[in-house]
Amino acid sequence: MLGSIGFAQGNVEPGLDVSLFKAVKLTALGREGVFPNGRNGLAISTTVCNVGSVEVEWKAAMNRHHPFIATLVARDLGGRMEQVSDRSFVKHGFASLNSSMCGTCTPPVGAIGEWLGVGCSDTYDVAENGDRLELGPADEIDPWTGFWAKTCSHFDAGEPPVAAPANCDNKKSLNQQMVRAMGPVLHRVTVDDAELDEPSARFFVQSQYVVAKEAEALRSDNLGSRRIVPNWDGTQWTFAGKGGLVHDSVLLRWQGASVDSSTNGGDDGRVYVGVKVTGPVAGMYHYEYALHNRDNARGVAAVHIPICNGARVSGFGFHDVDDDPTNDWTMQRSETELVAGEPSNPLKWNSIFNVWFDSDAAPARAGLGLDAAAMGPGAASFTVASSAPLEVYNLWLGPGCAGATGTTPLLHTLDASPRATLGNRSFGLAVEGSAPNLPSLLLFGLRPGRRAVDTCTLYIGGTARRLSMVTADASGRAIHNLPIPPQLSLEGLGPNVQAVSFGGSAVRGNFDLSNGLRVRIGNSIPSCP
Repeated sequence: MLGSIGFAQGNVEPGLDVSLFKAVKLTALGREGVFPNGRNGLAISTTVCNVGSVEVEWKAAMNRHHPFIATLVARDLGGRMEQVSDRSFVKHGFASLNSSMCGTCTPPVGAIGEWLGVGCSDTYDVAENGDRLELGPADEIDPWTGFWAKTCSHFDAGEPPVAAPANCDNKKSLNQQMVRAMGPVLHRVTVDDAELDEPSARFFVQSQYVVAKEAEALRSDNLGSRRIVPNWDGTQWTFAGKGGLVHDSVLLRWQGASVDSSTNGGDDGRVYVGVKVTGPVAGMYHYEYALHNRDNARGVAAVHIPICNGARVSGFGFHDVDDDPTNDWTMQRSETELVAGEPSNPLKWNSIFNVWFDSDAAPARAGLGLDAAAMGPGAASFTVASSAPLEVYNLWLGPGCAGATGTTPLLHTLDASPRATLGNRSFGLAVEGSAPNLPSLLLFGLRPGRRAVDTCTLYIGGTARRLSMVTADASGRAIHNLPIPPQLSLEGLGPNVQAVSFGGSAVRGNFDLSNGLRVRIGNSIPSCP
């Protein structure tokens, strides 16, 4: 358990500032299982520099005054940036080398090895960062204050735990015999073969130093990522480094995404939100969100995403860092927002969660609300700037029905030009699922309403007029080109439109009706009806 959760950062020491200098040689130290269904225990070599003006404490456990090193592996695949490693145990620093990799090193005044001098560097190689004798659970560490609850900790109790009172006597019970019994993977950075066996993915390893008393404004260079290229050599995975270190969240590596971040005021650490919106495809935009908790001790229980009341949403999905589907986040919707979360599975520090869905609403900049998962002195939620489905320029009126062909046609705006602005010569509507090589009729009306036509619904009040008729192609796709004239008199009009697909004869019921769509015409219409 954390001994201190989310306290205001009152322990800042002026002049204290460290920076990640290198993260290299990601290495598989052990594996379990047979390829391609095995699991791998990884570690990486890290070097940090004291770029501040004061020395940094670097004492070994059970003294709590030392830094912590957290690592994760992420990949960018199919437009999604996700964590593919587990939420691994965290390295406890135990001694500093005080080398000169960063420039001029001023040796510390204190005991050699127990302090990192100004301008000095310290390196832990792969074997040291993968040594389970110095790895402990991330939940024992408050990443915001840098406080470690050593009493009754993993080190204190051992694994399996020793008997009382030795399990809580502030003496290290964890020993080499216990570590050897863990096998080759447990508690290291663990990644499954299946996650690495993706040649089209771009992989990254991120390392992060947590140092007590460092100001939040100086922490963006405490972490950084390096691109890696996994290769299975028939016996084990190797990881070639590609390019240099990039400081800050690994989400900055996500191609095509925008990344923003915020904190819970001065009361807790930083959370990053990346968003990537693609489309529209058949009238639907795809929204991908990735949330990275850098050092927020209270965690995130839910994310609130604003949405236009008239927008449709489908295809919700979620990804976290465990294999337990019973604690996956679910999504609830109100008139003004989507809420995704699960109180029993908060986003904890050194973790990335993903949320995705489809919507017919185009993106607009907005603030996303993040709910704190634990009690604390600060606000129960805070806001991170991002993008959200807030612009609905063509309103879905209701579903269509299948009659003649057994297929319900889908009516949507042309993906390349979805807004009916004045003078938009490329505007048009597409119908998917029409009867191949047969007429597709587009009806419209200016009066709202709905009425039954056989077993279908017509979403046009009053007289339904013919707007366009074309022949569907062999795949059943019909394109109705509807250029919008630059006439001010059209500003604000919203005709209801619906497509009729005939089945080849004029008998009653021998047709399909598409969904209804209200096309909102103009340059100054509200983005959300």
